[in-house]
Amino acid sequence: MGLIKSKVLVIVVCILVAVFAEATQDNIQIIEKEGEAVLGEDTTPAQAKALALNNARRSAIEQASGVIVHGSSVVYNFQLISDLVASATRGVIVKEEILADDIKKDGKQIVYCTKIRAHVKTLEKKEEGGLRILKADVNRYGSNPANTSVVFQENDEIQIKAKINSDAYIHVFNISQDGIVTKLYPNEYFKAELTSPAEEFVFPDEKQRGLGLKLKVRTPKGLSRTVETMLIAATKEKIDFLSDKKSDVVTITDLMKELSEIDSSLWTEKTVGYEVRK
Repeated sequence: MGLIKSKVLVIVVCILVAVFAEATQDNIQIIEKEGEAVLGEDTTPAQAKALALNNARRSAIEQASGVIVHGSSVVYNFQLISDLVASATRGVIVKEEILADDIKKDGKQIVYCTKIRAHVKTLEKKEEGGLRILKADVNRYGSNPANTSVVFQENDEIQIKAKINSDAYIHVFNISQDGIVTKLYPNEYFKAELTSPAEEFVFPDEKQRGLGLKLKVRTPKGLSRTVETMLIAATKEKIDFLSDKKSDVVTITDLMKELSEIDSSLWTEKTVGYEVRK
């Protein structure tokens, strides 16, 4: 009986050592956090679910890095995605597990709750470089940017435009309201080219449109509206983001992880939120 207890004790100790080693390797902390979002008239269950998850992620990064990323919010908006991307310079979630995902009633409010176990890698603060994105827009094709709303109708054709302050490579990602990332540019048909500050970056441009590339916005199946984010990143070096992802589903966490591995003086980003309605 004593021998059995000893074996059990050895096994338990080994497991604890393994967990501790994982948690301390490469400045990784394992943190459990909850996020909440209130379902209101202007917040769909899908948006509340995405907001609750992103709030939990933000809280985990805050605890690990000791830096407040953003105040809590009950309304979904693209700023949450922007905050998560910006937090890649402080800490990044390299792995996460959803422990609970449920809806509860809090007085007269209905609240979406998500609990995660996040493996957060804290990063050393680095000096910012001089690279800047001076402007970034998402426009309906053919419209005047100054008069363009960020609310589109389903099947509207859009263009992304950007201006930078020095030579750099531009990357365009679309992030859905549930944090799924689609790399739009560069892609297998159009490779990255060095963009000069003297020119405006346009995607798709007229040449690309003439070859059949057009971007049209749509709402997710079963939803009448969606709030999404266009992330425009500029890098001093030529980088092929998300090239080794075998899964069809790439998340904001995957993109944050890759951004965190680049010296922060060598990249910058801007986010543009927009809404699509049926």
